Amino acid sequence: MIKILAIMTGGGMGALCRYLLFIGVHRFTPHTFPYGTLTVNLVGSFIIGYLWALFEGTQLTGEWKLFIFTGFLGGFTTFSTFAREATQLMKVGEYKIALSYMLISNVVGIALVFAGFMLAKK
Repeated sequence: MIKILAIMTGGGMGALCRYLLFIGVHRFTPHTFPYGTLTVNLVGSFIIGYLWALFEGTQLTGEWKLFIFTGFLGGFTTFSTFAREATQLMKVGEYKIALSYMLISNVVGIALVFAGFMLAKK
């Protein structure tokens, strides 16, 4: 039960931080490019990399890992998890798998968004 609460609490906090950062960036940038989303994804990627290195080799409990990585950063941006997983694959020398993962996630993901949109319009 504590794991579920850790994920829910972190997720709510991450989603709120994503919204606040998005609104803050959106207020000061042109609306022709999604600067808010880009900023959230890039900041989230940096944070997950930083915390991953910071906590590697420490005895951080499973609940704290769930709160931070699955909850907060999952609520803040799922792009950060995608970036960490791709980096982990490259870190262990699985370059072809990493490239496949990146290409499939982006190309197929965008194609599925378009397909879902078009299906809903019919």
